[in-house]
Amino acid sequence: MQKRSKSDNWFSVYKIAILYNLAWYQKILLMSLLFSLMVGFGLIMLDPHTLPIKTVRIDGHLINTNPQTLRTMLSKIAKGGFFNIDFTKVRLSILTLPWVKNVQIHKQWPDTLIIQIQEHTVVARWMNKALVNIEGKLFISYPKIRASSDSVNHKFRDLPLFTGPLKSLKDILKRYNQLAPLVSAAGLKIQEFGCNARKAWYMVLNNGMKLKLGRGDNQMRLQRFFKVYQRLVMSYGNWESLLMDLRYTNGIAVRTVLAK
Repeated sequence: MQKRSKSDNWFSVYKIAILYNLAWYQKILLMSLLFSLMVGFGLIMLDPHTLPIKTVRIDGHLINTNPQTLRTMLSKIAKGGFFNIDFTKVRLSILTLPWVKNVQIHKQWPDTLIIQIQEHTVVARWMNKALVNIEGKLFISYPKIRASSDSVNHKFRDLPLFTGPLKSLKDILKRYNQLAPLVSAAGLKIQEFGCNARKAWYMVLNNGMKLKLGRGDNQMRLQRFFKVYQRLVMSYGNWESLLMDLRYTNGIAVRTVLAK
């Protein structure tokens, strides 16, 4: 058997090393090429001129938000391509509109932006300073309301007026929701409702009657009052307003005020 010379062995090792290095360089070259393609593709996708947003669709039952005002705002901020539009900027801008409670934004391939808007549901006025939503939160100030149209302002006049310490607002709303059905069952509405710092409660009905409910079980006192309500109306006839003190256990104190 013929032995291989040292030079042959060295050449074989050298050839293997070259082939190994070539394979390694090929891998590096391929990875560099793939990386360059990915970067290039990313830059193209981030270009606002690539797949620009052409359609903005507004979903949601808008009652108090002016659609034209909203569309004018969106025409200025909802710009960019499908992959690079700034959702946060669009959402925060829409939330500056006083009646908007929540905003959700989605994209629809290839060029549509879908904006879902939820408005506040108003339940009351707060001391003629703001409006109260169904969660017991203030969401719009009266200076903004007065700047609205007369038809909008007229709509708010029919809302009940809440008064009392601001920290009691959620409790006021909770009690209002408990007592309003009792009042409604008698064919009346609560015009004003609130408490003082000591949590002594009162309400004014839409017929002018003022009820002192005091502290404690307002619901029980109100139920007792409506059991004798018709007799009180018949007894006191055409008085402009009646002040009813319901704080007594076994009766009701009545004060009448003649119309001027």
